[in-house]
Amino acid sequence: MTLSASLRHLMAPLAILILPALSTRAENRWIGGDEHDFGAFDEDTGVVYCEFRMVNEGSEPMAILGARANCGCTRPEYSREPVAPGDTAVIRVGYDPKGRPGRFAKKVFVDCSAAPTRSVLTITGTVIGSSNTLRSRYPIEIGPVRMRTAVIPYGRVLKGETMGQYIDAYNASADTLRPRVEHKPRGINVIVQPAVVPPGEQFVLSTILHSNQINSWGTVTDSLTFYPDSDSREGRKIETVVIIEEDFRKLTPDQLAKAPLIDTSTTAIDLRSLSRSAAPVKESFTVSNRGKSPLIIRDITCADSAVSLDMKTRTIRPGKSSRVDLIIDPSKVKSRDLLNARIFIIANDPAHPTTTVRVVAEMN
Repeated sequence: MTLSASLRHLMAPLAILILPALSTRAENRWIGGDEHDFGAFDEDTGVVYCEFRMVNEGSEPMAILGARANCGCTRPEYSREPVAPGDTAVIRVGYDPKGRPGRFAKKVFVDCSAAPTRSVLTITGTVIGSSNTLRSRYPIEIGPVRMRTAVIPYGRVLKGETMGQYIDAYNASADTLRPRVEHKPRGINVIVQPAVVPPGEQFVLSTILHSNQINSWGTVTDSLTFYPDSDSREGRKIETVVIIEEDFRKLTPDQLAKAPLIDTSTTAIDLRSLSRSAAPVKESFTVSNRGKSPLIIRDITCADSAVSLDMKTRTIRPGKSSRVDLIIDPSKVKSRDLLNARIFIIANDPAHPTTTVRVVAEMN
């Protein structure tokens, strides 16, 4: 036997083994379709399974070469054995719902030696979250709705900018809900997506803040009211927090050199010892402009209810000053031992847009 004949003799069995991967006359078809909907089921059910069946309609053997999911929660199982003409291959797909409440849609990509060489299987369903999962992922309870948080923080936003923020939510009931929002703050648009939420499905409270519509400066707090359904009478306040700052980015070097410069006569008013039963105390300090352009006080606030203030002149010419009058009411100090209030002054000074003056005292 010649060398070439010997090689052909040795390669013949290998050719038979790899025939399914090289076959061009094998064809496959999914019996019952390539999609499966599990419907709604409890998270505590554990891993759920379905089977997809593919028949070899060709005239030669074929094989499943591989199957992979687009998520670790989905696991396909299959045999790599050749499938003879007329026989059926089975792919078993499992989905693990643990810690995944809400609707899901996962894909499994199947590679085959027969046409079509690439198929996509889809599994869908809705996981009704367990109480433990809902408490950890959505700790805020508003009737049948669970929310991730009850505060929408926008962070620092320059005047004129638009900022988006959202809250994840979940319908923990067995009913379809149509959530609504009322009493929206000025400058904040709110959309519930989707507007109609089936049982066990997630939705989003999506908001867009338009800072140029907000008249205040510095830290601005407000709230909106969320109702779980269209006919709900009891709602929950969702707090909104944003820090509005002036945009100095377009100022030229010459404008910066001629900018206003804020200066306060003190950075702290120390009342030393203060009796809770004492009469209200009057204090004051001055705000001066050391710059070359008018200083505009955008806002001056104190969050502590024990301190009230009044500043009559809020546009200060270069070299001039304006007085801030304070009234400190000891009976309104919330802390038992200490008054530690902060006065925030927002101004058009690029170098010092926010200035703080503290008011402190030991309570007795």
